[in-house]
Amino acid sequence: MTPRQRPLADRLPWPVRKRLLQSAFGRASDAFNRRDLEVVFAPLWPRRGVRPPPPMHQGGLLRGRAAVFNFWRGVLTQYDDSTIENRSLEEAAPGCIVRKARLRHRSNTSSAALDYVILRTTVLDGGCVARQVNVLEAARTNPQ
Repeated sequence: MTPRQRPLADRLPWPVRKRLLQSAFGRASDAFNRRDLEVVFAPLWPRRGVRPPPPMHQGGLLRGRAAVFNFWRGVLTQYDDSTIENRSLEEAAPGCIVRKARLRHRSNTSSAALDYVILRTTVLDGGCVARQVNVLEAARTNPQ
């Protein structure tokens, strides 16, 4: 793809793109933390794949927005508190973003808890998420 064919955001200097991406991922994190899954998954292409964080899912890619939405709705049903905190954001290649994030899940009824850090690779296509894969950086249960 020549520079003229690439989306405008891909042609901006990295510091500007990084601020735009931090803002977008920040809004998505805020939506997740308030349990607003419709906002979180709105930019996901309808038939593309997402691999959830390993502590939550041992299978392959979830295909499509509905499958991803249903997976996370199940997580939010299982845990009373689920939060995500962005730690870092880098561009591996134009349109390929690697973000480090900490997720915490806690159940009031069963006292189950998960606390882990993921590296989330997001591939963008036309401003939408075409593919997202989560790799576990470290797993901890009930950290002190």
